[in-house]
Amino acid sequence: MSPLAIGIVDSGVNPWHSHVRGAVSGCRIFVGPGGELREDGDFRDLVGHGTAVAGVIRGAFPDAELFAVRVFDADGATWPSLVARGILRAAAQGCEFINLSLGVAPGPGSRAVADACAAALDAGCVIVASEHPGRTDWLPASLPGVHAVRADDSLDADSVTECGERRLAASGRPRDLPDLPREANLDGHSFACARALIHLAKRRADAVSRSA
Repeated sequence: MSPLAIGIVDSGVNPWHSHVRGAVSGCRIFVGPGGELREDGDFRDLVGHGTAVAGVIRGAFPDAELFAVRVFDADGATWPSLVARGILRAAAQGCEFINLSLGVAPGPGSRAVADACAAALDAGCVIVASEHPGRTDWLPASLPGVHAVRADDSLDADSVTECGERRLAASGRPRDLPDLPREANLDGHSFACARALIHLAKRRADAVSRSA
């Protein structure tokens, strides 16, 4: 059986991080000088967010093939067009699951994100996205077919609650890092999203095993 392929559309991934080491490839989607979308192979994480998300996923799937799509710049900013292209790029790479620990406000550009998600879902991808705290209209979590995830720190790290049709809750607490207090690490809906993806991937694997 081929290794599980997981796309992480985020700030990139540091493949040498102690929580991530393994099969990692990827690309960067960015805006060129003329306003056109471009792609290159620089998926280095200059923010740390995507690496932290990848670390949660790698802890559950040490043999998975992670495909990092960097759509955020060094200031943590992105555009809906970059997110949309990142989703399509992960789907084209053959990722079975796509993690979107991010949110796009409704408005200009949101149609591109919706269309990209629809295309990826039609290709058979499972898309998991963070809900925005206090908002139900942000994309991709609000889109049909996308699994929306919120953080619930009353849950332990291994527990995921299914709250309705494609709605889940999971712990947003980060993994422990040596010499770094937990409260100083990244936390929140991004980690809940990664844990929900793990839950869904394991559930699918169990269903495949039972039917084999």
